[in-house]
Amino acid sequence: MYETCPNCKLKYERGPGYFLGSAYINYGLTSIILTAAYVGLHFFGGYSNRTLLLTLAAFCVLFPLYFFRYARALWLSMDCYFDVTGFDADQD
Repeated sequence: MYETCPNCKLKYERGPGYFLGSAYINYGLTSIILTAAYVGLHFFGGYSNRTLLLTLAAFCVLFPLYFFRYARALWLSMDCYFDVTGFDADQD
């Protein structure tokens, strides 16, 4: 990941552990999708737990890896939106 934006020179990481919140976004979305998929497929689709186990376990591993960079971008955009202080391009 770049340290700064190539266009506006925005420094992405404000401090150590800055993107820890993106892990919460990633985990939260994964658990919401997993729960909805399980309920929908098991109770309304008629799939057994044994059938869903491998499929949903693979989803729990692969989806967070895929969504990692998008969760970071979402965390950064929420931080820019809610807390505009500290995002001055002239600051170090």
